[in-house]
Amino acid sequence: MKGFRKSVLALVMVAVFFASTGAAYADGLKAPPPEQSKAFKEVGIEALQYLQDWNCSLIPSGGGNINLTGYTQAYQNVDYIMVRLYLQRWNGSSWVDLGSWPYERYNVSKAEGVKGLAVLKGYYYRVRADHSLTHGTTTESAKSYSDSYYVK
Repeated sequence: MKGFRKSVLALVMVAVFFASTGAAYADGLKAPPPEQSKAFKEVGIEALQYLQDWNCSLIPSGGGNINLTGYTQAYQNVDYIMVRLYLQRWNGSSWVDLGSWPYERYNVSKAEGVKGLAVLKGYYYRVRADHSLTHGTTTESAKSYSDSYYVK
């Protein structure tokens, strides 16, 4: 009988712990993004005939202000080239797009853009970018992601 009471007591303590932890997160405390939130690039196997380089970054400028930057670079002038910057915020379990800004160019080898924004403090942010170019009948695309940044 003593073993049964200890088991029930242990279960009650575990339930109280999980209930209080859940309440803390419900009040607005968010878990930080996973360590995999470091900058990285993705490209499909069909790309890289014309696509030379691509990247994006988030640059903090203080006081809740940030700058989103990105570029797409081709080996030569192409018919169309673009970079679309997305601001993302961590909601505690996934990255959520808050807005996007396209920067498009024609008959050049590079498209780049910078977007300054004021954001809410107390959140993690990052930039996601879509990169694309078209030359003749060939279209190539890639993606990039910046490091995450906590705005104080």
